[in-house]
Amino acid sequence: MPSYDVVFSFAGEDRKYVKQVADYLRTKDVKVFYDEYEQAHLWGKDLVEHFELVYRRSGKYCVMFISKNYIKKMWTKPERRAALARALKEQEEYILPARFDDAEVPGISPTVHYIDLADKSPAKFGRVILEKLGIP
Repeated sequence: MPSYDVVFSFAGEDRKYVKQVADYLRTKDVKVFYDEYEQAHLWGKDLVEHFELVYRRSGKYCVMFISKNYIKKMWTKPERRAALARALKEQEEYILPARFDDAEVPGISPTVHYIDLADKSPAKFGRVILEKLGIP
């Protein structure tokens, strides 16, 4: 059973927007894996092993915040690989792409529907996530 409703994978350069989405969802009692909420829990852990568990087994959905920065970052690669492994195994909707720009992410087919963040405030995108989770 997943321990998070959503897990967030994002580049540090996009943190300001992502944090606002995470904060909005927390006000709606959504369980979000957002690294800043987990500082004490993450302290001392082998993050490669832990993130494999988080992104492959611990969320109902993985919201992947895609940007040109996302594809360049060291930590987003193992997060993405773990999420893709789960998506391949389950063959269900798991990865929910949200795009800041048109960067292509290895492993994410261009035919997978995504949410364009250009016209969405963090709260508006948070409401889209709530709808996907079936939360009124």
